Amino acid sequence: MDVFTTQYERKDMSEKQKKIDKKNVLYLVLAGVALAFIVLVAYIVISANNSGATTEETGTTAKVSSSASSVSSASTSKYVEGKDYTVKYSNDGVIDKASVDEAMTATGVNNYDNDMDTDGGNYAKIELYYNKSKNVIIQKLFQTGYQNNEPTVIIAYDLSTKKQIESHIGRLYYDNQPLVYTWTNNTVK
Repeated sequence: MDVFTTQYERKDMSEKQKKIDKKNVLYLVLAGVALAFIVLVAYIVISANNSGATTEETGTTAKVSSSASSVSSASTSKYVEGKDYTVKYSNDGVIDKASVDEAMTATGVNNYDNDMDTDGGNYAKIELYYNKSKNVIIQKLFQTGYQNNEPTVIIAYDLSTKKQIESHIGRLYYDNQPLVYTWTNNTVK
């Protein structure tokens, strides 16, 4: 019956068909954008839930761990601060904390899991002193079973050269110098 329709009716039908096509394309684009948005939000939520990063207070400092639990067996660290070991910074007005941390990182002393393990350091305590005149941090490491308050190992780190001192570290380096950091293994009796 299209043959008998007038020219105006045919023109009117083609415009309606064009409007319907434009609406369908618009709906299709909107549906695609909405789907992409939903996928993006789902990805962000899943990523945030899987990261599990939390902040633990470490004395006057903050440390990031990869577990929200403070139970030793549930965390990525074998040992938990406050339960298995304690850390005390006493560097106020003496030296900045970043320098103390730099010396510990450079010499590997701040690996607490290794420091506590019997196959690692097996330390009962670690003390750091700061010699201002030499700009050196002296690390006294006491292995489990130490006697007469004598350290098992003494390490010195020169903050000026950013290197560990390889020569003998005598008492002149650390006697009468301020104690700036103490780590204590609480599992040692």
